[in-house]
Amino acid sequence: MTISYNKLWNLIRDNKMKKKNLQAAAGISSYMMTKLNRNEPVPMEAMLRLCKLFHCDIGDLMEVAEE
Repeated sequence: MTISYNKLWNLIRDNKMKKKNLQAAAGISSYMMTKLNRNEPVPMEAMLRLCKLFHCDIGDLMEVAEE
């Protein structure tokens, strides 16, 4: 299975944010940002913080696809 955070990056672009601003606003570490940039799994806590920030569901931030 592969993870894609393209939906998250689209939300950031639509809201005219920078990744650094996202990190500060959501209160997530630079390590978590690196994992997001690499399309790697991140802890549920980080995803919930992003959901709270954008007022959305996890499915609005990421996709999981079969290989």
